[in-house]
Amino acid sequence: MKQLIIIFEFKPENLHRQLPFKDMIRKYGRFAFITNNACIIWTEDTAAMVRDNLRTGLGVGDKIFVGGTSAPAAWAMTLGQEVSDYLQKNLK
Repeated sequence: MKQLIIIFEFKPENLHRQLPFKDMIRKYGRFAFITNNACIIWTEDTAAMVRDNLRTGLGVGDKIFVGGTSAPAAWAMTLGQEVSDYLQKNLK
């Protein structure tokens, strides 16, 4: 499975779309939200396929980036122990 990072940004007038958008990401099954606006997913889909699928949840002026990621990775933020452990176990 590929590891993809999704970074997204909603314009203030589109913030009502953020929760449904995150639910769209959760449908990929394996995911880890690393910040309020970034998530890593594990999928067989390409970055372009994920972008195109998630684009339907965005409004005018919102932004999305989808790209590959892998280990090694490093972070220095308060992810919470559960997310940190999950990333350490699953990033390859």
